[in-house]
Amino acid sequence: MTLITIPYVIPAKAGIYKKIKILRKVLLCVILSLICVISDCCANGTSGIAAEYLLSFYPDARTSALAGAATSLSGSSSSIYYNPAGIASDFYNELSFFYTPLFYGTKFTYISYSYPLAPKETIAGSIGVLSTGDIEKTNSVGETLYDFSSQDTVFNLDYAVNLGGPIDGGINIKFLTQSIDDFSAHAFSADAGVVSTEEDTKYGIAVKNVIPLKLGNDKLPMSLRLGLAQRIYDKLYFSGDLAFDNILQKSISKLFFGAEYQYKVYFFRVGTNYKETTCGIGVAEDKFSLDYAVSFHTLDITHRFSIALRFGVESTEAEKHAIKLLEENKLKVDEEEVRISQKRKDLAKDIEVFNVEKEKVEKLLMNDANLKKEWQKIQSEKEQISFELENARKKQQFSQMLLNAQKYFDKKEYENASDITNQILKEDPQNEQGLTLLRKISEMSTSTFAKEKYLKAVDFYEQGRFSDAALKAGEVIQIDGGYIDAQVLIHKSKAQNYIIQKRYQDAKYELVEAIKINPNDKSILEFLQRVQTILDVMEGK
Repeated sequence: MTLITIPYVIPAKAGIYKKIKILRKVLLCVILSLICVISDCCANGTSGIAAEYLLSFYPDARTSALAGAATSLSGSSSSIYYNPAGIASDFYNELSFFYTPLFYGTKFTYISYSYPLAPKETIAGSIGVLSTGDIEKTNSVGETLYDFSSQDTVFNLDYAVNLGGPIDGGINIKFLTQSIDDFSAHAFSADAGVVSTEEDTKYGIAVKNVIPLKLGNDKLPMSLRLGLAQRIYDKLYFSGDLAFDNILQKSISKLFFGAEYQYKVYFFRVGTNYKETTCGIGVAEDKFSLDYAVSFHTLDITHRFSIALRFGVESTEAEKHAIKLLEENKLKVDEEEVRISQKRKDLAKDIEVFNVEKEKVEKLLMNDANLKKEWQKIQSEKEQISFELENARKKQQFSQMLLNAQKYFDKKEYENASDITNQILKEDPQNEQGLTLLRKISEMSTSTFAKEKYLKAVDFYEQGRFSDAALKAGEVIQIDGGYIDAQVLIHKSKAQNYIIQKRYQDAKYELVEAIKINPNDKSILEFLQRVQTILDVMEGK
């Protein structure tokens, strides 16, 4: 019996609750591993099952590199191969192609396509073909008759949707065909599954062949697959699957385990299962992903390749939120325009009546002082109405200008957003929305500018240009006086220059000042220890 362990180091700064939660999930993985090992021991000597390739092959190179531990993974059209619920949250169209040459001329090809019908509702289709090379057929006395080949094909039609909260569900209808020489068979079946996401953890459950129909003389086995994926640290993810094949008659359990690390757009993967050890790499952009995997099997080493193309990508959640705000503001502006238009119509009628009455009043003004006062009152009301109309027009104009400024702000075009906002405040200095937006623009501009200069200073420091690093960090302080990292970098740069000049005591002073600013920076403490060691050696001499 082999015990599978999961290495993991808990960061020192993690909270007690977070440590307990992660340890609980790691313990769950260990328990699943032990269950699988025990089940494997009990299942020794079991024979193969019908259409076993549906459970043992892979739909893409990423899954191959993870050794098939993919029941809880989602986000790819090929994920329907393991769990029909895996595409529910896709917000883009995806076409993927996978090819792998197997043993003795056998090859497996898988093509899939997914299409989002609505947010968190997706359909997908796929075809997988397992074919062999030419096989020599002989008669009972060993004479060669002719060559023949075999082919297994599976067609999938999948529908997945969000069931509420963090749970997605899906169902997959599939049609299987099998042909060997002059023999052929076919069958329909279906799969069902769910995926649930909880913070850094994903759970997956899939039931394969829920309709256990026959394929030729063999009955398709109903199988259960449990999956768990956990983000262990930063960009490092572990995933594990526990598969129970043919659960209605006999239980054949298998364990699949994989790990994936992401660095920018690059991915590094390893995995192992009951039959092979795997590893692979991949690169993923918004519009495409390209993956490669290699498998070390007892029979041979195989190479696997897949590519996925994504198009019709929908807006991100942030963009959708911004669009929603714009639509809501546009609706308010439209309502205001309708209200103003109605007021104008009412005013036009009032003006018409007013002009008629004006002629009457003007004839009487010369003789009646009271009527003259009433006329002055009407004139004042007229001016007040004109003033209100002008204010309404300006409010409408300011609302539209604020919408434009918000668009530029969301695109991080702060200069354009600032120009429009200043125009508004020039005419209406007390405009609260304008003042709030201008304050946000100022904060974002200052923070971004200071960060860019700090990164340049770090670059100078790493190149050994310590004087340039100190000057550039000083520019950061001029922009943001509370930028602690820049203050520390100035002292470290000065210390490096002093060491070059062999002025170790001055270097020690700069490092002590840096520690006062950031006592938790271990790199400064190590730097100081090295300088102190040099001073001790010099004093010993």
